[in-house]
Amino acid sequence: MDNQNIAYSILELAVVPQGSTFKETLNNSLALAKVADENNYTRYWFAEHHNSESVGSSATS
Repeated sequence: MDNQNIAYSILELAVVPQGSTFKETLNNSLALAKVADENNYTRYWFAEHHNSESVGSSATS
């Protein structure tokens, strides 16, 4: 199988770990997105979860 023909993507949940901040979580997500870009990933998605304080990609109601 030729891996160069596979379009890879990342689905990020952006979990805010206990003792961490929302800003730290987004900085970590940004770092991951940069690595994905450097490695030719096709897309970088954020998963949406409603009403969850521990998820940085939480969607509005």
